[in-house]
Amino acid sequence: MLLLIQTVILSGCWDRNEINDYAFWIGTALDLTESGKLQKSAQIAVPADFKSIRGGEGKSQRANIVLTATGKSIVDLTQQIQDKLPRKVFLGHRRAIFIGEKLARNGLIDVMDQFTRNTDTRLRTDIFVVNNGEGREVLNINSPFNQFSSIVAVDQDRYCRLGDTALRDVLIDAGRDGIRPSMPMVEISPMNKQEKDKIFDVRSVAIFNKDLKMVGEVSGRESLELFWIKGVLRNQFVTEEIEEGSISLYESNLKQTIRTQFEGDKLKAYIKLVGTGRVLENNTDIDLSLSAERVHIENKLNAIKAKRVEETIQKLQTKFGQDVFGIGEEFHREHPYRWKEIRNHWDDLFPTVEVAVDVKLDIESTGDIRKRIVRKGDKGERE
Repeated sequence: MLLLIQTVILSGCWDRNEINDYAFWIGTALDLTESGKLQKSAQIAVPADFKSIRGGEGKSQRANIVLTATGKSIVDLTQQIQDKLPRKVFLGHRRAIFIGEKLARNGLIDVMDQFTRNTDTRLRTDIFVVNNGEGREVLNINSPFNQFSSIVAVDQDRYCRLGDTALRDVLIDAGRDGIRPSMPMVEISPMNKQEKDKIFDVRSVAIFNKDLKMVGEVSGRESLELFWIKGVLRNQFVTEEIEEGSISLYESNLKQTIRTQFEGDKLKAYIKLVGTGRVLENNTDIDLSLSAERVHIENKLNAIKAKRVEETIQKLQTKFGQDVFGIGEEFHREHPYRWKEIRNHWDDLFPTVEVAVDVKLDIESTGDIRKRIVRKGDKGERE
């Protein structure tokens, strides 16, 4: 009898939740309406409409639906979306959060508060700002590469090398005095009819102040330099223009070190950027297989890069005045007692910091064909 009673008590799971009871929340969009209310949109997976990876006989419908609610708080909007679903929402698989530019410029402190308290929130969720648009627009993108635009944005951010910024990174930067948050920006700008509602770009970075209000953006080469200085850029493809022509490189193993110094009332920062390069294209008449020529080009390219990075830093100092590089954090680590005196005035002091940049990029490979194909009649032809 005792054994029989034990089997009744120990067998089975009395509080289990079947997978069919959940609605998997893949992406979130947050926007500000014309009336000033908060709008939240959710990209919810519809498992019955998944297409076969091999292109079998799948349905023509999307594998997700986008639900939208409008209100005053994130929690209220989540409940409104839950009211529209026959299953319990599950945030454990959420991959991305998209914030409309209007909301980003209005401020995100109230929005971020809920993310820090909700235990269901994955801090590794990637976060983006939508350039000149709304987050909801990105959720409605029907990409040919993946049935969830939220996952496409995460993968695209990783391959375009803009730092792979997660919600965790933004919250950490927002809680420190010596750095200001930054986020990759998604831009919906189709070049032709084939790209409309299917393709978007990730090529800019949004700059925020200490109140989590977006104050501006940088794009292109400047955005990559920003993340190199910050220490999150690992590789990039670049084309450098010099007097002799152009050279394209794949730069990898990118690292940085920042040293700071107090010189009287002046604050100085010394930034060293290092890495290795592989030549992908050489549109000059320089023979990079010769050590002397290669060293000469290395020195010239490093000088050009150093000057350009300094110009990028000066631009962000004068135009935005926000330390998104983390130079203040280096002052904090190296001069903790002096930092206590300036921490509350860092936004005023950062534009006055004198920054010097040194770049040391070594060209370790010139490609499989070391010598350039010489043009007919080229006077620089070597025997």
